Amino acid sequence: MSTAAPWLVWVDRRPSPEVTVPDGIELTDDLSAADGAVVGAQDSWDAAACRRLPRLKVVARAGIGYDNVEVAECAAAGVAACNAPDAPTVSTAEHALALLLAVSKRVKPSERRLQGGLGDYRATHRALELDGRTLGLLGCGRIGSRVARYGAALGMIVLVHDPYLDPAKAREVGEPVPLDELWRRSDAVSLHAPATDATRRIVDAGAIAAMRPGVIIVNCARGSLIDQDALLAGLESGHIAGAGLDVTEPEPLPEGHPLLGRDDVIVTPHVASSTTAGTVRLLDQALGQAAEWLGGGTPEHLLDPTAADPAVDRRRIP
Repeated sequence: MSTAAPWLVWVDRRPSPEVTVPDGIELTDDLSAADGAVVGAQDSWDAAACRRLPRLKVVARAGIGYDNVEVAECAAAGVAACNAPDAPTVSTAEHALALLLAVSKRVKPSERRLQGGLGDYRATHRALELDGRTLGLLGCGRIGSRVARYGAALGMIVLVHDPYLDPAKAREVGEPVPLDELWRRSDAVSLHAPATDATRRIVDAGAIAAMRPGVIIVNCARGSLIDQDALLAGLESGHIAGAGLDVTEPEPLPEGHPLLGRDDVIVTPHVASSTTAGTVRLLDQALGQAAEWLGGGTPEHLLDPTAADPAVDRRRIP
């Protein structure tokens, strides 16, 4: 890396002291002066955003999903895009498990009844024992495969549907099944698929009708995977026993939204990866990817390999 003046990188959150800033990089609060940007999932990064920032050379997504980054548009504007797909795995998988346990054990309504002095709460407590039940995973990449391990440790039967995963690899973590079979056999469904046109509202009224009565749905992937009107209808009818959602559409849900305040739904504000260790890993890996690009290298997780063409201008702008 050059020993000249450091590259300036803007981060969309204040890094903790534990975050490692790579050699040759200096953090800046001035986005307009930044050579690189480390970004979250909320803001949109497209050609227009790149044109507003003429110094920008790289956008590093601090996480695995990058549906808010228009990769091809950024590349066309001379801005590379990369992500940090390994960083959120442990924290997000643990959060999915926490939601599954909290919903199945009816932690929220149990606490409410106790705090409100609402009588014999034991007589009305109807928790689900997960041992021997079936966990269906839609998507079995880094996070989904770890959730599969957690489910197996609880004694659950694990089903997997992931059209992008080699069947032999899927069999290492569970039983590969078609999507309709996943819906039909699962007592709990945990979503770990990316947001694409093919997965948008993949959990719709038809999918929910095909699921077992009393199913639990957990989503730590993207809110767009679920038709929330259909989810509400399933909850109201009792066909869905409960849901644990770290992601919604929109984010955050507006005050008074019908999914909020329900005893059978737990909603957290897209914080699955935001453990102390997870946040440090996210920023460390995103900064490392940005530093690699700015230093003339090719990041491991470059999202558009054509951006590494030697003709791409990475020179410093005075």
